[in-house]
Amino acid sequence: MARIISNNKEYSLYDFDNEAEFEKAVIENQKYLFGKDSVYIDVKRRIGRDSHRGIPDAFLIDFYDTKKPQLYIVENELASHDVYSHISEQIARFSASALTSPNQIRDMLIKAVENEPEVKGEIEKHLSQTIFKTITELMLQLTEKEDIKIVVAINDDTELDLAFRVFKNPPDTVILQRYMCGDDISYYYEPMREEIEDIEIGKKKTGEAVDFDTVVCAAFEDGFKHAYMENNAWWAIRLSQKAREQLKYLAIYEKAPIAHISHYAEIERIEPYKDTGKFILYLKNKKTVKPIKLGTGKKGEAPQAPRYTTLGKLLNAESVSELWG
Repeated sequence: MARIISNNKEYSLYDFDNEAEFEKAVIENQKYLFGKDSVYIDVKRRIGRDSHRGIPDAFLIDFYDTKKPQLYIVENELASHDVYSHISEQIARFSASALTSPNQIRDMLIKAVENEPEVKGEIEKHLSQTIFKTITELMLQLTEKEDIKIVVAINDDTELDLAFRVFKNPPDTVILQRYMCGDDISYYYEPMREEIEDIEIGKKKTGEAVDFDTVVCAAFEDGFKHAYMENNAWWAIRLSQKAREQLKYLAIYEKAPIAHISHYAEIERIEPYKDTGKFILYLKNKKTVKPIKLGTGKKGEAPQAPRYTTLGKLLNAESVSELWG
C-alpha cells in the first residue's frame, strides 16, 4: 500500500466510505482538481431523452481561456463501482445527452445558476473578462456552439482507462485519494490537465491564456532511438481533451549528457495507448533544428515530464528556458 511522508509523519491511504464523502472532498479541492479559473456548479438534474437519460453529479465551466470557455459534465465515482455496467454506461448516456439535448442543458443551467447567488457571482466575475455580456449568452455558447466535454473524478483509475477506450474522445479523468496520519488529512491528486502547470505560469505573467501547439518530452538515448527514430512515435503521455485538440508537434529533449533539443515532428494522430489511460502520438515529417541547450542551468529548466510550448518559440529559441517564458 502506498504511503506519503510529510514533515516526518507517515500518511496511509484511507479510502472513502461512500460516494457522498468522496464528492464532498472533490468539492473542497475543486480548484486543485479542475483549475483555479473553473466554476463548479453543484447541481443534479436529469438530462437527455428517454433512451439515454441520466443525472450528472455536477457541471463545470472552465474559464482558463477567456476567449473560449468550456463546459464539462462532471461525474464523481468510486473505483469500487463496476466500471463497465455503471461508470461507462453513465458516460455514454451523458455523451449522448450532450449531443441531443443542448437546449435542455442550457435552460437547466441558467435556472440553477440563478438559484445559487454565490455561483452566479463567481461566474459573473469571470464573465467580465470574456466577450459575453450575460450568463444566458455564455450558456448559449457553451451548450450549442461548443462541444460539451465530460470529466470523471475518481479515487483510483484501475480498469477505467481500458473501459474508456471504447469512446472516440475519452473523457478527462482526475484522481483524488485521501491519506491520513491520525486526524491529519492529506490528498494525492492528478489534475484535469497536466499541461495546466505551464500554462497557468504563463497566464500569471501575461494575464491571458497561453496558447500551445507543441509538447516537449524528455528522453534517454535508448528511448529516443526506439520510439522516435525507429517507430515514428512517442507514447505513454497523459493528455487532456484540450491538449489532444491543440497539439500539432512533438519535440524531444535528449537528457544528459546530450542535454538539448534538436528533433521535432508533426503529430499525425493521437490514440489511446494500451490500457494505461495515456496516449501514443504517431509522428510524421521529422525535422531538426539547431540544438537548443540549457541556458540558465536553474532547477526546473530541463523538462522531466512533458511540457508545453509553441512551434514558433521552438524555432526561435536559443536556450531551453525560452520555451517556457
